[in-house]
Amino acid sequence: MYKSKKTGVIGITITIIILILVVILSNTDLKEVSYIENVLGSIVMPIQNGLTYLKNKIAENDSFFIELESLKSENETLKQKNSQLEQSLRELEIIKSENQTLKEYVNLKDKYQDYQTIPAYIINRDISNYTKTLVINVGEKDGIKPKMTVISDKGLVGYVISTTRKHIKSANNYRSINISK
Repeated sequence: MYKSKKTGVIGITITIIILILVVILSNTDLKEVSYIENVLGSIVMPIQNGLTYLKNKIAENDSFFIELESLKSENETLKQKNSQLEQSLRELEIIKSENQTLKEYVNLKDKYQDYQTIPAYIINRDISNYTKTLVINVGEKDGIKPKMTVISDKGLVGYVISTTRKHIKSANNYRSINISK
């Protein structure tokens, strides 16, 4: 019991001394403290640097800075590879979309076996209050003429209104269609 009272008194005394020093230092001129800090810093800093160096050597923390350059190089390599993979992904998405369109063409061709058809897809839509016309990617060069029927997987779309060498205008609103001859 005697020890714990003695320890408590010592702790209180040290706390009071620290508080007094804090009050004194906070009320003193900073120029004087700066000078004292510079003197103490020039004494303490070399010792602190040496101890930090020894601690890093013992704990093998200095290998982190050696590996930093290899990590930067690996990061650049991974960035380039990521860019290449993103490009490949975009190309695969385009191929996937083209594959879907071709599947739709095949399905339409199978559905309308009794008719001679030309596959096409819509490249523009003009949907207003008065007309619903589509521009399709086939035209006179493909043998399309005005008044031909336009069909899709859902049935009759409409008929060919007018043609150009490469495009036709037709009625209604579908993704892929066939022109019936």
